Amino acid sequence: MGKEESAMELTGEEKKVLSAISFNSEGIQNGDLEDGDKAMLGQLRAVGEYLKEKYPEHKFEITGCEPKEGTARAYNEWYYKAEDIDRDAAFIARAEEKDGSLEIKDDFYGELISKDAEAEVKKHITGCGFTVAQISIHFCEYLGKEYTGKITATEALKGKIPAGNDIKIFLDGSKISESAYDDTISAIEKCLKKAEIKGEIYIVLLKSADGDVIRDRLYSDSFALD
Repeated sequence: MGKEESAMELTGEEKKVLSAISFNSEGIQNGDLEDGDKAMLGQLRAVGEYLKEKYPEHKFEITGCEPKEGTARAYNEWYYKAEDIDRDAAFIARAEEKDGSLEIKDDFYGELISKDAEAEVKKHITGCGFTVAQISIHFCEYLGKEYTGKITATEALKGKIPAGNDIKIFLDGSKISESAYDDTISAIEKCLKKAEIKGEIYIVLLKSADGDVIRDRLYSDSFALD
């Protein structure tokens, strides 16, 4: 009787995720959760609601969790995917108990602004006279619900949003002499400063505009713009 009363209704997704991180796998399948399982279920559902409210135009599925126990992290990492976005790596949301409440931050905003950010940086670099082979921008920071619906590529690039910009720029170096490599890096730095772009910048000169970003490197350098 007691077990029947305490049994909880879980979705198939919830059972799968919890079973992967708990020693109580059999009990979870029957809805008979231990205290630790209930705490993690609460977080799982809170993360799901957070994503639903923050990005209502997308549908998410939580696929796993890397608990903080045994690590130096103060937060659990919840893995999730968006049904309308095809990519191999999962997105990550961080959930941390702070002062009696749960603080959740996510990385999904980066997916939404990365293409616009790359196009904006390419526009500036091209405008300064360089041939861009490829640009890759990653946003390293996790942001909470206070940034719901407020993030644009320009705001992130200019540091108005603390997105942790990591910008990799691959240039066609076929028409740049070796003696001008350092001057090229300096010119790119001035170009980005003029555009008020912030972040960690990594520049690579390739043998050609369609060169392989690993095998066809001529020169590389990096700098930070604060």
